Amino acid sequence: MIHAQELLDGYEILFDTNTRLAHEAVLLWAAENEPDGWPTPAAVRRFATCYGVDLDTLAGLCGILAVRRGNSHYYCDSRRRPELVNRMNTTRFSRRALVAYGFYNTASALSQGEGAAVH
Repeated sequence: MIHAQELLDGYEILFDTNTRLAHEAVLLWAAENEPDGWPTPAAVRRFATCYGVDLDTLAGLCGILAVRRGNSHYYCDSRRRPELVNRMNTTRFSRRALVAYGFYNTASALSQGEGAAVH
């Protein structure tokens, strides 16, 4: 079992400074501007572009898996449409997306189990 401090330590190892800043910024922005308080795929795309970070990684950290088809992206949003995430084959997602999404899921599970918010 992983503990919250181990997860937080891993955050700095797995994700570079700009990605962490973009993650914090999109979460704060969404808390104030989205009806449900959570980033949408469009918001994640804007913040990834603004901070110059990998879209798949930032989306995964927000519980959204991005699938590329040519020059387009399609999104599986685990908070709003979890059935899409469960229906997709993991080979459709980049390794970066899966690592970030795994981090998101672990943080979510820890925050529910320990009664703490992990952002």
